[in-house]
Amino acid sequence: MKSRQRLDYGRLAEVLAERGIVDARAIQDALQFSLRGGPSFPEALVTANLVADWELSRLVCEIYGLAFLTVELADPDPKAGQGLDTAFLLKECIVPLSRHGTVLTVLMPSLSTTEILDALATKSGLSILPICGTVRSNRQWLESKLSSPASALPSGMPSELTGAEASDWSNLFDEADAAVLLDLKAVPLDEQTDVL
Repeated sequence: MKSRQRLDYGRLAEVLAERGIVDARAIQDALQFSLRGGPSFPEALVTANLVADWELSRLVCEIYGLAFLTVELADPDPKAGQGLDTAFLLKECIVPLSRHGTVLTVLMPSLSTTEILDALATKSGLSILPICGTVRSNRQWLESKLSSPASALPSGMPSELTGAEASDWSNLFDEADAAVLLDLKAVPLDEQTDVL
């Protein structure tokens, strides 16, 4: 993929924090978990209910000037995915939409990084044209069209996560919720006067 601007999670994380949409600590936890092989940053945010799926996609379109389209409205061409690495598409939550010559149009789960799209281009030998989709609609489509019942992904969790890693997935969101709740706890009146 040749692009004039790099697609990365850093700018999205900055905007989410600047606008107060997601707590900075929860953003860092989701980014770190993503870097350790967990779900993509957007999928982690949406699955943990830290930001609404549509709101996240709207922000990505605004930040990067991308077109928006959902799987329900697009009706992906079954031939678009032929010869592509199904495990890669499932892991990265990318839906192959259409293929015209050597150009593959894909729906991203709101945002995929330039590195992810470049990896798809390298694996497929095609030029990638990304469109902003939504995390949940992409995941549902992928699970219904590409997953076998034995390899279905529970709650949007990548199939590579098992045992302790799956527990980490759950713990990430529990810790993020706890951090937010700590910030929201009211300070008793007698403690407030001690601070002053």
